Amino acid sequence: MWLSKLLTSVLILFMAGACGFQPLYGRTGNNAKVQAQLSQTYVLPIEGRTGQILRNNLLDRVTPTGVPANAQYRLSVQLTHKKSGVAIDKTASTNRYNLNLRANYTLTDSTGKIAFYNGVAQSISSYNVVDSDFANLSAEKNAEKRSAIVLAEEIHRQLSVFFSR
Repeated sequence: MWLSKLLTSVLILFMAGACGFQPLYGRTGNNAKVQAQLSQTYVLPIEGRTGQILRNNLLDRVTPTGVPANAQYRLSVQLTHKKSGVAIDKTASTNRYNLNLRANYTLTDSTGKIAFYNGVAQSISSYNVVDSDFANLSAEKNAEKRSAIVLAEEIHRQLSVFFSR
């Protein structure tokens, strides 16, 4: 019984290797090219505190070794916020909100004149509203931060796929 499981596992491994699968973030071959191109991207400042959080997370993912001296690409991001109430209690007051954070971004050459790629990333975070104003403000800011981190991951993923082509 255990021999058949072992043979099945080995067969699956060989089949996965034969299909041409390569991890997107590897360090060899085509994937090293993706990492090199990502590291040549300058992320322009993004407006607002949430924009700062998004930019810092993008810098950590796109250029982990530091901002390039002579970047080949520029990434500009525009953020839009939308807050909507989703739960209403018996007193007709909203006690839960969804924060929809949307990023429209453009990857251009270093001069900003030739656009190579346009994309959209979106994240929705929820938070509860309670009697404390401080707790509500903290919950909203935390939801913005969580959404900004998710947006950075999604933008990084989309750019990696673009550069892998």
